[in-house]
Amino acid sequence: MASIEDVAKRAGVSIATVSRVLNGTGYVSESTEIKVLKAIRELGYVPHFSAKSLARKKSFKVGVIISKRIDELLKTNVGEFYKIILDAIENYAALYKISLEIVLLEDVLKTSEVEFDGFIIVGSDASEEEINFLSSKAKVVLVDHYIDGLRIDSIVSDGYDGVFYVTRNFIDAGYNRIVHIHGPLKYYGFRDRYNGYVSAMQRYGKLPILFEYDDLHDEVDSVLKRVLRDWVPQVIICSNDVIALRVLSKLKEWGYKIPNEISVVGFDDIPDAEKEGLSTLRVQKAEMGINAVKRLNEILTGQSLHPHKQCLYTSYIKRNSSLI
Repeated sequence: MASIEDVAKRAGVSIATVSRVLNGTGYVSESTEIKVLKAIRELGYVPHFSAKSLARKKSFKVGVIISKRIDELLKTNVGEFYKIILDAIENYAALYKISLEIVLLEDVLKTSEVEFDGFIIVGSDASEEEINFLSSKAKVVLVDHYIDGLRIDSIVSDGYDGVFYVTRNFIDAGYNRIVHIHGPLKYYGFRDRYNGYVSAMQRYGKLPILFEYDDLHDEVDSVLKRVLRDWVPQVIICSNDVIALRVLSKLKEWGYKIPNEISVVGFDDIPDAEKEGLSTLRVQKAEMGINAVKRLNEILTGQSLHPHKQCLYTSYIKRNSSLI
């Protein structure tokens, strides 16, 4: 039987790091967390806290639901956010007696017979009616999605607080021309970040300046030309890293000095953000996946049945694209 020492050796980390991943205590980078979880799954290591789960006679089958849109995103760099969440779900499920199958939202909605004990729905494409339908068939936990008043278990990053925090920091440092470029507001995450920016600007007597950009269908040139039409902003806060990286690249191409003329900030902290020196708000993506598995296991085993919304704070990561 594998030991915690074997896991540490396979992952190339210390025993203390493995313990922090298992217990959710202390800081561990996302890449290290994924390596540890992968080693646990490959070695079949059973930590003491999951022994009770493994002693169950019933093996739970869980459908991890993604939309066709997210399935397509996973083939591109835009989908890196979801790849990390899905990897964490897959690896952490190995600690419990849970078998996983990734299924498309559009397909499972057509199925009359549901063969799953529970669902983890990743992303914000499922409507309220669709979530209610699925929750009538099995236990449900949402990841990166929340609908007001629905009261289905949800694991989300606190985008409101994150963008409020970074906007306030720029205001406190004396910046006035702060712009927000956001994705389509039909998606919960973009809407949450949008509200954080607007609230921070209004609280400090500033006029919110907003531009919508669909990173899947639009060219960045058009939205940036609108942003720059009347004056040059001091700060551009984007609602995800993909948007921010395109903005950063185009501004440099057009000759703007980054960050001396314009600071650019993203959201998510995908791997390309670090490569390109993008300041960003780090979403604990692996932890969102881990907590979704934990929460669904609690529901399936009757440990804690009252639904709740769990928000994970973001961390501001300053890199070369911003002055503060």
